Amino acid sequence: MDKLKLGWMFDRTIKPYILILVSIFAVSFLAGTLAPASLQKEANEMYKYVADELQGLSGGTLFFYIFSHNLLASILILVSGVLFGVIPILAIGANGLFLGVLYRQVAEGIGYSSAAFKVLPHGVFEIPALLIAASYGLWLGVMVVRRMRGKESTLLRSNIGHAFRQYLTVVFPLLIVAAGIETALGLQ
Repeated sequence: MDKLKLGWMFDRTIKPYILILVSIFAVSFLAGTLAPASLQKEANEMYKYVADELQGLSGGTLFFYIFSHNLLASILILVSGVLFGVIPILAIGANGLFLGVLYRQVAEGIGYSSAAFKVLPHGVFEIPALLIAASYGLWLGVMVVRRMRGKESTLLRSNIGHAFRQYLTVVFPLLIVAAGIETALGLQ
C-alpha cells in the first residue's frame, strides 16, 4: 500500500518543524480543555469581541475580513520566525489553548462529539494553513541561529524567498478556502 504523500502540501524542509508545532498545538489544545474558569471567561470575552466585530457583515465583506485577518496573521507568524522562531511557537500554543477553551465551552452545552462536528469545519483548512506558515517561521528561526553559529551559509533572503514561495503555493490557497467556509457557515 502506498504511503500518503503530502509533498503537495509542504516540502521536506519543514517536516520536523511541523511535527513539533502539531505537538505543541495538541498539548495546548488539551490544556485549553482543562483550563480554569478564569481563562475560560477571558477566552469567551475574546470570542464575543470577534463575533461582535463580524456581526452585520455578510457575503464578500465577511469573506474579505476573515481572509485578510488570517492572511496578515499567518504572514506575521512566518516573518517573525526570524526572531529565533519564538513567535511561531507562542502563536501556535496560544491558538491551541484558545481553541481548546472554546471547544470545551461548546462541548459543555451540546456534548463533545456534537461540538467536534460544529467546530471542525471552521478549522479544517485554517489550522493546517497556520501550522504550515508557523513551521516555515520556525525553520527561518533555526536558519538564523545556524547562520549565527557559522553552520549555515545560505543567505537569509534565499530562505525567506523559499518560505514565501511555499506560502503562496500552499498557505494562501488554504486561507482562501478557509475564509469561504467561514463565510458560508457564519459564526454559528
